[in-house]
Amino acid sequence: MDPGRTLAAGMAVVGAGFALMAFVSTTAGYAGAVAVWTLGEVVTAGMGGAVVAALAPPHLRGRYSGMFGFAWSVGGLLAPPAGTRLLALGHSVLWITVGAVGVLAAVGQFVISPAIRRRSAS
Repeated sequence: MDPGRTLAAGMAVVGAGFALMAFVSTTAGYAGAVAVWTLGEVVTAGMGGAVVAALAPPHLRGRYSGMFGFAWSVGGLLAPPAGTRLLALGHSVLWITVGAVGVLAAVGQFVISPAIRRRSAS
């Protein structure tokens, strides 16, 4: 499977699952939304690291992987304060915003997929 398109599809499913959280109010609804975003996470698991390794020049793979991990760590650091501020505006605001960011990331990933394919092939 094409890694860029697979990542885009997984990100879109994660974003949709997060956005669904704004519209559910039962235990079954929450479980269903979590199942949707978990499916997206399963699709994307490992693909990011594989793309980074494929794009990195052999002598810089460690640095590329380190920056990839650093970016995830920064996201993990910034998400709680940003999410708390969004939650203060309302439950729906938080989940629709997170869902929209996920779908936007999917669109961006889909747009750069051809470049990833070209660069990975060389």
